[in-house]
Amino acid sequence: WGLPRTIEELRLDDNRISTIAEVSLQDLTNLKRLVLDGNLLNNNGLGERVFMNLINLTELSLVRNSLTSPPANLPGTNLRKLYLQENHMNYVPPNAFADLTQLYRLDMSTNNLTSLPQGIFDDLDNLTQLFMRNNPWYCGCKIKWVRDWLQSLPSKVNVRGLMCQAPERVRGMTIKDLNTELFDCRDRSDVNTIQVTTTTMLNTLLPAQGQWPVPVTKQPEIKPPDLSKVYRTTPIPVRKIITINVKSTTVDTIHIYWKLALPMTALRLSWLKMGHSPVFGSITETIVTGDRTEYLLTALEPESPYRICMVPMETSNIYLSDETPVCIETETSPLKMHNPTTTLNRE
Repeated sequence: WGLPRTIEELRLDDNRISTIAEVSLQDLTNLKRLVLDGNLLNNNGLGERVFMNLINLTELSLVRNSLTSPPANLPGTNLRKLYLQENHMNYVPPNAFADLTQLYRLDMSTNNLTSLPQGIFDDLDNLTQLFMRNNPWYCGCKIKWVRDWLQSLPSKVNVRGLMCQAPERVRGMTIKDLNTELFDCRDRSDVNTIQVTTTTMLNTLLPAQGQWPVPVTKQPEIKPPDLSKVYRTTPIPVRKIITINVKSTTVDTIHIYWKLALPMTALRLSWLKMGHSPVFGSITETIVTGDRTEYLLTALEPESPYRICMVPMETSNIYLSDETPVCIETETSPLKMHNPTTTLNRE
């Protein structure tokens, strides 16, 4: 390309670049920021070692391309920001982020990820911002390690978007909130046997058999998911902490009000429309302060079912010992009537 070797920032966003040869960037050893957003790049179009010589690169952005996994051989010496959102990624290799010890911001939002390999973040010693919104996370046994990892993080690490889209019984809950039994980890031999036969199903966003909450049989067999089954509540702990009431006040609003048995600093509130395939952006979450007792959901769809979940939080994003969310389902009102108030106790 004839670029000067002293260049420190290169923006090639919103072109129609589909291929970058390995030699194209090899001499740009002073480059600190490279933006390749909005192109036609896929994994085959990027040379395997195309980024390796960029030893001073601190920011790499590949937003709005056609990658199916993170690019190989990322420069680990100084890379601090990596943006991979709005691609087609459905797989992350176990060593994708190996040696990226300086990386503190990673964004893989709006892709097609359902799970992550265990230990994928082990080398990211300086990670403080991780954004994974708008991915169809399947909260089966394979993702339980993510829950454990999230709960071990220091308060300085900000993680957003790890929210279950399937199976239906945990849809709308954040992964960090799930109790162990909700992952439905059965005998590992059964899980492994069935997972082998359902690999292609995962790629099409169908739930993996052996993780769906169906009755256990003596011999593993493939059963279609019962999408008609409605799960009204999550497992109820022994000790009452939150009582939630919801009421549809208009055709597009739901009034939520609650009582707390214990004082707390904040609560996480999430809601989503039920009864349709996962849609990116369908789940919304917010943090409400502990002194509040009500919240009004607005701009909802008329005569539509919604799942609403709450989980208590303490300061610094550290959860109470009881991490099971309280979830409830209700509907917005039709045009000429309102639904009755629904009450759910955690007890």
